[in-house]
Amino acid sequence: MSVPVTLEQEAWQQTLDLSDLAQIHRGDRVEVEALADRTEALFSRTIKVLQDGGPQEPEPGYERLDTEDGRYIPENEDLRKVYLFAEALGGYEALNDLSSKHSPGRALSRKFGRKAQTAALSDDEVRIVQGYHRQLCEALENANRYLLENELQAFSHGELYELCEILKAARTRSQELSETLGVHLIHEIERSIQRLHEIREKVRSVERTVGGIFLIESEVMFIPTYELIECVDHIFSAVGNPYVANNIDGVLLLAGRNLLIDVISFHSYYGKQQIYNLFARDGVAVNPRLITLRIRHEIRKLFKAVTTENKLVLTRVMKGVHREFELSVEAIQEEAAQKAYEQVKIFLPREDVKKTEAKRSWLGRILRWFSG
Repeated sequence: MSVPVTLEQEAWQQTLDLSDLAQIHRGDRVEVEALADRTEALFSRTIKVLQDGGPQEPEPGYERLDTEDGRYIPENEDLRKVYLFAEALGGYEALNDLSSKHSPGRALSRKFGRKAQTAALSDDEVRIVQGYHRQLCEALENANRYLLENELQAFSHGELYELCEILKAARTRSQELSETLGVHLIHEIERSIQRLHEIREKVRSVERTVGGIFLIESEVMFIPTYELIECVDHIFSAVGNPYVANNIDGVLLLAGRNLLIDVISFHSYYGKQQIYNLFARDGVAVNPRLITLRIRHEIRKLFKAVTTENKLVLTRVMKGVHREFELSVEAIQEEAAQKAYEQVKIFLPREDVKKTEAKRSWLGRILRWFSG
């Protein structure tokens, strides 16, 4: 299902030149690595067990749990079926939600799904959708384990069919919720890229001198760390969503990657007195290694607050030539550190200047010695 483009999104795309931000040329394309949906795969395996009428061989590494022998099962046919279904799905609440077409969870998922098509969800709405999706996944995992742990003779053929239909309905709801979260995350990526672009434009207005790096202009002041962490979190949350990977424009993700590197690198050294103190003092040589370590420390400190570390590979295709870009925490940290050091290195004293200053310092000491 494609995400409809609103007038607001069209205006946004016209404002930002994504090809320029992604640094690609006319005719290039950016492919996004496909992600496997583990929940969907588990649904398929679980439903296959039911359709085959019995448990299959456990997967390698699966540990069978001890189950109680002689568990009580109601004799009344209706009660027995409800009991078995609830046991398989992990409780009566899960059974009631999955067996009813008008359950509150179903109504909320549809409501938020419609909203996500046109705008990002609120934080509270995202938590509700994520919570409901988690409940579905827990019911699925319980059903999968239950079918591996127990023989299915207690179920009639009709009951197996009915339980299979309940799980199919659960799979449909899970797919809807994954899509809702994916569409929401695409909106969040767009919003994050807009904010990162605004920050980078302010960064470019900083005068490129030592004073410009360490004494920021009043309109720049500082990069709000909380907003930057939020942008990083939104992008990496989206990177781990299979719907996003299968539906987002790769140019958009590559643009976001480049903006992240630019802004994070600047954040790691601008206004940092610790780095300024590592410059040459009284003829003492600059230590590039210490500067690099300080930059990496600042970047790691920023990423400590990031809650997701998903990874995705983008492939830029240029007239038969392929180049891969890894969108991961590790890759962003490494490239941002390199870019930051290259910028700081511009303002380090050149070797010829340091030698001249050292020579002058030596002559000064000799003259002071002769003059007493």
